[in-house]
Amino acid sequence: MVEIAALSAAAAAVELDRIAAAAGTTLSKPEVEALYAVLLGSTAQAEAAPYPLLAAAVGLAGTAEHSHVEALPPRARVALRLLRTGNAEAAWAVLVDNATGVVPRVYRCATSSGAERTEWPLPLLTTVEPPWVYAELPGFRDPRYAVADSVYEIGDGIRLRAHVDEVVTGRHPRLAGWAALDVLQTEPDEVVAVIAVCGQDEVVWPGIRVRRADLVGGSRDTLRRRAWAGWTAELAPAVLTGSGEWALFLELTHDGFTRRVRLGRSRSELAGHAVGSAICRRPHTTLAEVAGGWSLQLRR
Repeated sequence: MVEIAALSAAAAAVELDRIAAAAGTTLSKPEVEALYAVLLGSTAQAEAAPYPLLAAAVGLAGTAEHSHVEALPPRARVALRLLRTGNAEAAWAVLVDNATGVVPRVYRCATSSGAERTEWPLPLLTTVEPPWVYAELPGFRDPRYAVADSVYEIGDGIRLRAHVDEVVTGRHPRLAGWAALDVLQTEPDEVVAVIAVCGQDEVVWPGIRVRRADLVGGSRDTLRRRAWAGWTAELAPAVLTGSGEWALFLELTHDGFTRRVRLGRSRSELAGHAVGSAICRRPHTTLAEVAGGWSLQLRR
């Protein structure tokens, strides 16, 4: 995203005119990002919704490519969706919320000590209703705005990120690493499993969540999001039928919302040393790297 600067309503209007003049008939991805940045910056000095500015933004947002809007981070995506559907007041409420901790505010009242106020970025709260995940931003299920839930749905953009830190060989090889769903906060009761797939056959090996203090971020928005991102799972190659190649996946379920990703694409240097070597002797099982990720190759 482009850098956010505090703007007056007049300065923001000038910036919107500039974006419109450069865009022509459709907004490119950088122009969509610039539109959001201008609107975010305009929240710094406005005490109420600047309707002329929002009307211009609605017109501009309507010319943006759908794919460019959907590629934005969740907060920006919802704000632009609201503008594209003509929900200017709800969009403004979302923009003000999004600006917290990002755009400097001008306060007319000082604190009792005379010190400047500090605003921390707000964590993005979500409502999980599988298969949907909704961003709990202003206007969501608020009867004052009557906006469709689909405008706040962000589940389609949520991906599972998985990393392997360690591979331990033995009769029951063990894999360990971290995994987290975009946006959602990790929890100790999330269900994690390593899944071996060969054609239509699947074998599931349950894993456990592990607390990972080393993955905790330094801001309020990330302070706890990956605290329980660690995982470990024991494999049992002996239960795999026949000889052949079994692709390895990690599956994570958060409150019924499930995502699966191929293992091996992201790994530590230590875990990478296990590739090409036997990780189990009976049956003889080799950890192999093929197109897309890791697989188990069995030879009986």
